Amino acid sequence: MPEAVVDLAAAPNTGKSTLFNRLTGANQKVGNWPGATVTRKTGSLRLGEWQVELVDLPGAYSMSPTSEEERVVQDFLLHSPPDLIVNVLDAGNLYRGLGLTLQIAMSGLPMVVALNMMDEARARGIEIDHQRLAEHLGAPVVPIVARTGEGLERLRQVMRESLQSRRRSHPPHISFPPVMEEAIAGLARKVERRCGELPLEETFVAMRLMEGGDAAAALTRRCPSLGELVPEAVERRIRAEHVLHEDMATTCAQCRFNAARGLIQETVRHPPRLSDDLSERVDRLALHPLLGLPLFFLVMWALFQGVFALGTPVQEWLGAGIEAVQEGLRAQPWLGALPDWVGSLLVDGLIGGVGVVLSFLPVIVLFFMLLSLIEDTGYIARAAFLMDRAMHFLRLDGKAFISLLLGYGCNVPAVMGTRILSSRHNRILAMLLVPFTLCSARLQVFLFFTAILFPPTVAPWVLFGLYVLSFAVIFLGGLILRPFHFGPPEPFIMELPPYRLPLLRTVVLRAWQEVRAFLYRAGTMIVSGVVLVWFLTHVPASVPPGSPETLAGRIGGLLAPVFEPIGIRWAETVALIFGFVAKEIVIGALAVIYAGGDLAAQIGRSLTPLEGLSFMVFTLIYTPCVATVATIRTESGSWRITALSVGLGLALAWVTAWLVYHGGLWLGFS
Repeated sequence: MPEAVVDLAAAPNTGKSTLFNRLTGANQKVGNWPGATVTRKTGSLRLGEWQVELVDLPGAYSMSPTSEEERVVQDFLLHSPPDLIVNVLDAGNLYRGLGLTLQIAMSGLPMVVALNMMDEARARGIEIDHQRLAEHLGAPVVPIVARTGEGLERLRQVMRESLQSRRRSHPPHISFPPVMEEAIAGLARKVERRCGELPLEETFVAMRLMEGGDAAAALTRRCPSLGELVPEAVERRIRAEHVLHEDMATTCAQCRFNAARGLIQETVRHPPRLSDDLSERVDRLALHPLLGLPLFFLVMWALFQGVFALGTPVQEWLGAGIEAVQEGLRAQPWLGALPDWVGSLLVDGLIGGVGVVLSFLPVIVLFFMLLSLIEDTGYIARAAFLMDRAMHFLRLDGKAFISLLLGYGCNVPAVMGTRILSSRHNRILAMLLVPFTLCSARLQVFLFFTAILFPPTVAPWVLFGLYVLSFAVIFLGGLILRPFHFGPPEPFIMELPPYRLPLLRTVVLRAWQEVRAFLYRAGTMIVSGVVLVWFLTHVPASVPPGSPETLAGRIGGLLAPVFEPIGIRWAETVALIFGFVAKEIVIGALAVIYAGGDLAAQIGRSLTPLEGLSFMVFTLIYTPCVATVATIRTESGSWRITALSVGLGLALAWVTAWLVYHGGLWLGFS
């Protein structure tokens, strides 16, 4: 059976990931690109007799990189050219993606263009002559609607035919200034003589050599004889730039987009503009300078209300089931025949600790499904646009706010996601602020405590207040870090995709990916954490389990001078220590410490609402989990930045919790 590698390449917001999910179904793997922590998705599919590995490249606007994602795309296509590239274009906005399309077409690599979102283009009265577009690009063009599956069978057929024919794309001709044309053509003739076996057009290789940098390095690694041409390529570029009074990258980009404009004029017919479309009408409210932000917070508040209203009953049902399992096991004769410590470890440690964490699984699924619904509509991009002005106070931009929003799912991919930011200053500052976001692991802790300590009508407001506090701490942390200079910030231009109806398949797949990651953590770190907590709360054996005389109690006692002023007792202190491994362990640790009864009832008797609120505030802000700390170290490449992240979080957490606790006492709350 013949095998092939096919790459999906596109600008962001073109439906590339939806197409990837459609083509591969559940046959997907997620990892990192070699030498980078940008997420890499691969999947498998059959195209007739071909077994295909489909690679989802990061979204990129160009093969002349300004971000880590674009660098990954460039390096992968130059160093490991695929058997076929499927380039995805937004049919309603061809101009935005054609710059990358023209670069890929010029490379000579086999390419198929998937003209996506044709339903939206038709609804707007846009007509595209895709046959003529294919003639100009030198590659087949297939109209599709990835969301509904329209045109996918035709796309599969064209992909299979392209793999069989192994026909290189006929590169389109793009007009450059005469001095640049002459410089490129002269170098291309020498490239052909030295490295004709490269699966790339000689003109494309010559341009990459003249640009220099990573592109030239990747090509010379594949064909060492090209290294002899590098000095001449640099000399040709300098001469051309001297005549044009402009750098080569700018000149080539202008020529590509001039060609894109010409292509659109020849192949696309737009209807007369009679009125604003739906997106523009909705944006008058969503992006209103006064009403936009209150609307955003209202949407997030509705999300939390939905999580509470729908998820809490299911969580309570699962919790009751876990307690029933524990009681059933305790009544088993075979358990009584085992040593007491084995039964305690199994029932109170593993089932009690891990079971309480697993009871939050429905809430996590619901949270990510609702969040995915909001994301898929295109509203999250509006939130970033709204926050752009506020981010400028922190020497950041709206694109950084997207990375921060990712942190409300999980801090680890959010820190990794800072690679979409082009300047080092923005990347470092954003990754220092990400740990202050209320991630889904912290959400489990807060759902548990708010449901126990506050009435049902108050609990959603407390949770919403914690999210608002998270935004406030991010802003405060940014002001504290404002004097630090991690590199020059860069300007940012925000693009707003049109509003779309969420696709159920995408929402469910997103929820399943989060469930899979959650179950993996439950089976590894959380199990290890609760076993260690059980050991600390049962040693020495001569004292009552879970008492202040155990090792756990002694550790909590040593830290009492630090935590007692903010209303946190020794049991919660020990849970916070283990929360550094993974925040999910906080509840599991408390389940082990308070073993032998109804955990919710015991915490309700042990903590006042004010003490519980102080504990939640500290949990929100203090040092993130060890995986996030390790990711910050990897992404920043600096132990100083990592130490600054941990130290700033601990300091802000203690001060904020102290203000909440003593402010509450001053107001008369107990």
